[in-house]
Amino acid sequence: MGTEFVTKVYRFLKGTAIYDRNNVIIDQYAQGCLQTINSAIKSEGNLSFKIVSNNCFLNNAKIQIRADNYPIFKGLMNELKKRWIGEIEFSGEIKKEDLKEFIFLLAGLPENNESNYLYANQQLELRNLPDIHVEKLESFKDEEIYFDSEDQKKRCKEFYFKSISLVKEVMENVKNQKLVNIRKAKRFMQNAVNLIAQDDSILLGLANIKNYDEYTFNHSVNVAIYAIAIGQRIGIPKRHLFQLGMAGLFHDIGKMRISKEILNKTEKLDPEEWEVMRTHPIVGSEIVMKMKEWGDLSTRMIIGAFEHHLKYDLSGYPRMIRKRPLSLFGRIIAIADFYDALGRPRVYHQFPYVSEKILMLMMERSGKDFDPLLVKVFINMVGIFPLGALVLLNTNEMGIVVQTQEEGEFIDRPKVNLLVQQDGQYLKGKVVDLTEKDEATSQYKLEIVKTLDPNEYGINITEYLI
Repeated sequence: MGTEFVTKVYRFLKGTAIYDRNNVIIDQYAQGCLQTINSAIKSEGNLSFKIVSNNCFLNNAKIQIRADNYPIFKGLMNELKKRWIGEIEFSGEIKKEDLKEFIFLLAGLPENNESNYLYANQQLELRNLPDIHVEKLESFKDEEIYFDSEDQKKRCKEFYFKSISLVKEVMENVKNQKLVNIRKAKRFMQNAVNLIAQDDSILLGLANIKNYDEYTFNHSVNVAIYAIAIGQRIGIPKRHLFQLGMAGLFHDIGKMRISKEILNKTEKLDPEEWEVMRTHPIVGSEIVMKMKEWGDLSTRMIIGAFEHHLKYDLSGYPRMIRKRPLSLFGRIIAIADFYDALGRPRVYHQFPYVSEKILMLMMERSGKDFDPLLVKVFINMVGIFPLGALVLLNTNEMGIVVQTQEEGEFIDRPKVNLLVQQDGQYLKGKVVDLTEKDEATSQYKLEIVKTLDPNEYGINITEYLI
């Protein structure tokens, strides 16, 4: 019932941004919520939903969050935290119009106002809704409550580009056998975990940036971001997310000992060159083992370096005499590495694959190359049309995906920034929500026909994401 309540309330709350309160779809959302709320009240006398840190409780029982419904829980918690609302209580049977009144009141509360709960309770009393009550969000010293989207975006951008410079500095120092500032790297990774815990959408969007001149370093940062985001969704504790991020950040450290001629070769590698390239997991493991500065991180870092090309069925490389199952970290990093690598033009393909093609390949190789459960989590996380994807709509308009939907049923219906062509250039137009329906027909207004390659149109996706 907890998952059902969270799903229906979150859907209703998000719907208020698209539809007015008299819309038939809002009525459907309200009716769905009512069934859950009144059913709980009938059996237990009341329904209390509370947020404590990053956990949700229904009538004081902790709700178990699974990987497949994590985005919805995270979405509702974020919406309530932004408004400083920590608890919602229904103490008597609720009517549909009363529930609509409450949800629209909740949606209209300003962000970052600690006294919202006082205003909301006052309004509920004035509107004669005595069976609905809210409480203030409990704050914790280790948790940032304030959510300023522009400030968050700025912090994420700053972190992202500094991370690329940091990885470059560390790897080049390793190559030249200079002192490595591990403390600085650890501090950056702790920031990454905190930023992704607050809202992973911005960093997942930035991970679409493909800097070909700084391929290895840019790729390493993207792999770390994807790995942490996957780990968070499957419930890996925060302290271990930090270790996972570090393992992802330096999974390709062995490439520092491979010549630039091989790494940057534009033609297909010959068999001898391939053999050299395939040594980088072993070389990376050896580099980490020799560096005392990593401390207790060494084991995790070795796993990231050694296992990311082994494949789920162990048919990859390096070849192992004694076969043992891949670690969870190795399975996660393998997915993150594959997805980001295929999204850029490299030796193996002149043009990058579009995201849906990569996801299709991952599904085809699920159970052989990749952990099947983690593939599902990853696809649910990035969406069929991920942030930054260039798409063609059924109206013959082009647009860039700027926000994926939290709910699984809308995984193929993101928000899209339409592009307007002017003087031979593509400019930002309006943002449309593909979950929006026509009131008269109840059919979706817009559909994605296919994904396009931005290189063919001379479109720099980065400009639209940051």
